[in-house]
Amino acid sequence: MDPTLTESYARRWTLSLRLRRVLGRFGRDRRGITTLEWALLLAAIAIPSLLTMAVAMNLMVEHYRMMTALNALPFP
Repeated sequence: MDPTLTESYARRWTLSLRLRRVLGRFGRDRRGITTLEWALLLAAIAIPSLLTMAVAMNLMVEHYRMMTALNALPFP
């Protein structure tokens, strides 16, 4: 067998082992989970609220614009 192939295989095996160790640490590490949960909850509430407020503001602006135009019409 070619020695460069075995070195390449050994290098890939070592990288694979290191990657498994690092990913295993991420799976066991529980620090920050509460913060992440609160951030996700806040995002789930804040983003729809901001979109709802933007739509409501646009509706109010259009209503004001329409009322202003109707009040500007002369009465017979």
